[in-house]
Amino acid sequence: MSFQVVQRRPFDVATYLATGVVNYTGPAVSPATNELLKDTIQMNPGEETSIIMNFNSYTGRYVWHCHILEHEDMI
Repeated sequence: MSFQVVQRRPFDVATYLATGVVNYTGPAVSPATNELLKDTIQMNPGEETSIIMNFNSYTGRYVWHCHILEHEDMI
């Protein structure tokens, strides 16, 4: 199943952690051409990443899966 990256937008992480409020620090940026239709994407620290996808006939629960190297190092 593929999805499309719509945009990325930087935000103030310290404010979010302290208050739960998202305070954007810059404009939304369109994805690179090679990221338009993917099944995995890079999500950068301090950025909100917006995606869209078509679930078609899929029903049920979906899993968000993370590949952060620090997680792998703890095994």
